Amino acid sequence: MMSQLRNSLAALMRDTRGSFAPLFAVLAIPIAMAVAIGIDYNNTVRLRQKLQNAVDTAVLAAARLNDADNTRIAAAQRYFDAQIDTDLKAQIVDVSFTMDSKATNITGTVKANIRSFMPHALSKDSLEVNVKAVSAVAKPINRQLDVVMCIDGTGSMSATLTAVKNNALNFESNLNAELVKRNIPAFDAMRVRVVFYRDYGGYYLSGSNTTATVCTSSGCTSKSIKSTDPAYWTYVGDQPPIRESTWFPLPAQRTNFSSFVNPETAWGGGDLPESGLECVNNAMSSSWAKVGDIPAGSSTPIDAIYPLIVVWTDAAAHKPGYSLSIKNPNYPATTAMPRTYTDLLAKWNNTATIDQLRKMLIFFGNPDLSSTDRDGAADGWKQIKTWPGFYLGGTLSDGNSNMVSKIADVLATKVLSPTLVN
Repeated sequence: MMSQLRNSLAALMRDTRGSFAPLFAVLAIPIAMAVAIGIDYNNTVRLRQKLQNAVDTAVLAAARLNDADNTRIAAAQRYFDAQIDTDLKAQIVDVSFTMDSKATNITGTVKANIRSFMPHALSKDSLEVNVKAVSAVAKPINRQLDVVMCIDGTGSMSATLTAVKNNALNFESNLNAELVKRNIPAFDAMRVRVVFYRDYGGYYLSGSNTTATVCTSSGCTSKSIKSTDPAYWTYVGDQPPIRESTWFPLPAQRTNFSSFVNPETAWGGGDLPESGLECVNNAMSSSWAKVGDIPAGSSTPIDAIYPLIVVWTDAAAHKPGYSLSIKNPNYPATTAMPRTYTDLLAKWNNTATIDQLRKMLIFFGNPDLSSTDRDGAADGWKQIKTWPGFYLGGTLSDGNSNMVSKIADVLATKVLSPTLVN
């Protein structure tokens, strides 16, 4: 009897028929758990991202520039609700939008219990998800735009001079109108300064007796000159090589601005390169407005200053310290005009010279132009185009025909918008 029982058990152990069913029964639970975990993970990640996107959008929308502070919380809630469907809304436990006491930041936090697909015996009914976003509030600020127009005034620049004259009377109103078209608020204050440049060293003088070409706004004439003449080296350049104005607050002094540019005519130049870098240096040396200054006709201090240099030219530029230029007794001293590209760039990057956050130099023309002077290749604009804050506004023709629109395009890139802090 015992022997028969042992044989039966051995046979049962050797028989594999029908073994899948009990094996599946053993593995079914971990397989179901793995599937449920995968579903829970994917669902939680998807819904968490949807909540994060919704709260990000809500705080950014509530931080818009022209909204009143007392409407921002309600606006955030509206934008958030508009992005949440009914099913997800049912899983949200708490939504909160707050603003700090100084109304500088708006914060949104959301807590949700996302339904779980895990069997209830193995997991909670839901998984907790928390998201948060903080946006800096865009505040109306008193902004001033300071523009220095650096204009090549030599003989080939008649079209540009005409374009500047045509835009002078309505420059401020036209520029602000172009900014508004780009959803940029008009500037609260604006000033313009004009620098017409020609050449400090465009004519070569040598020997004890020579004939100098003397160019002024009245025209060019020949002059017999000796090296012993105290004014000998004055004649290497146009007279004067640079003509510049004071600041014109606009619109109050738009007539003065127009009156300054209207008499200007295209003349002089000497050799092909001109003293363009000296003009940029003079522009940098302007008495730029600073944060805290009170603009003319206002009682509100400036919160942000936008310093802008605009260059129009069809010619290459002599290098700083060009050998003929520095012979001209009218050439600026080394303390005023750097003699190397390195020092000129250092001046541009100096916070004591110009606001570093919003500085701009817009160039109309071809910055890759190169020509020859007494020192060799003259390609000064190639150096300037590598500077931080340099923008190619377009060709000289673009600058003449669409001056205000092209300037507005660049300014639109410098206006700060609400951004997510966290």
